[in-house]
Amino acid sequence: MRLRLTDSDRVGRAVDCRGADVDPTRVLAAVRDPTDDGVRCRRATPLHETLGAVGFGSSPSRRQTLAAVARSRGIRVPEQEALAAARDRLAAHTTESTTLAPERERVASASHEDRGALREEVARLRGVVDASRDGDGPSAETLAEYRETAARLSEVGTTATAAREKLTRERERRSERYDAHQRRLELEDAVANRERDARQALADQVTPRVARARDALAETTLLDPEDDRTRRLAAVRVARLSAPVVVAGGSLDASELARVTRASVVRCRDL
Repeated sequence: MRLRLTDSDRVGRAVDCRGADVDPTRVLAAVRDPTDDGVRCRRATPLHETLGAVGFGSSPSRRQTLAAVARSRGIRVPEQEALAAARDRLAAHTTESTTLAPERERVASASHEDRGALREEVARLRGVVDASRDGDGPSAETLAEYRETAARLSEVGTTATAAREKLTRERERRSERYDAHQRRLELEDAVANRERDARQALADQVTPRVARARDALAETTLLDPEDDRTRRLAAVRVARLSAPVVVAGGSLDASELARVTRASVVRCRDL
């Protein structure tokens, strides 16, 4: 490992930069970013997000930490197969959004505005045609207008019927999509449950080993075995991490931390 964030490069498995004004979050970002030249080291895996910082940053739960330790060691449990199956079912499930507003507008438009006006016009023209039969009969223009308006009324009626039928179909599809949405929620819940099951099963696999590591740390360093820092250092000791762990605070220097955790360490100033 080579740290290049201080006045001069610092090299080794245990790098102590407490005397330099370097923010541990900056060091951590450089460790995790392979394109950041601030720290040259082995590439960090996704598990570094859970295990790679001690004494600052986010605080994963005990179960999350232990599960990450197990994953770093390549441990598999049957619950992971159930989780993969649940995720596959969720990925295969699709839902579509539905709105009935456009269909309702079409029905309203076809059923009221156009038909109402056309009915009035057809009635008026029919009256003109009937009244003119006692004389010379209706003019050709009046008959043509009457027939055209009547045909238009029939067309609008057909359109209104089609719009109502489409609205009915859309209502049925909306009901089906609602059912599909409910099914998706059930599948998401199933995935969340399987994730919890898998985390717990993985955590159970390494709990005794991490407990022994914690006791060993307490015996050799006089750290408090009940302290969260000690628990996290014990997890690092059992885990298999490629990239350095960044530590802020505590009583141990970089060399001591590297020795007790058996990992590459960057010891930063306290926050």
